[in-house]
Amino acid sequence: MKFLNKKVYKVIFFIIATALMLYPVMPNDYISSLYPVNLNDKIEHGAVFFILSLFLNRASDTKKHRLRNIILLSAFGIVIELIQHFIPHRSTSINDALANIVGILVFQLAFSIYLYVRKRKFRVSKIQ
Repeated sequence: MKFLNKKVYKVIFFIIATALMLYPVMPNDYISSLYPVNLNDKIEHGAVFFILSLFLNRASDTKKHRLRNIILLSAFGIVIELIQHFIPHRSTSINDALANIVGILVFQLAFSIYLYVRKRKFRVSKIQ
């Protein structure tokens, strides 16, 4: 069952990615006013990159593209952290970059499990 086509997933991915590129240049107090929920910073980083990975993965769903997506999104997360080094009111954090990568890998693991279960379910239903 396809909910959205690949073009829609790409558009959503690029909207989120563009918002993430603006995030490092915003002052922390402005971000707090936009986003009043106070979760652990690392959980937020992981969740955002989990969602980015979801949309990019749905936009390009072959195994070759999945590896490319992991590499590109990881690089994107690292670049965002490096950019923050040059912004006066922001700071670079290796832990934030690692949380971004963990979010990507958690999505990929969950998606692999989903594909495995779906494939086994299809085989079982085919046999019966």
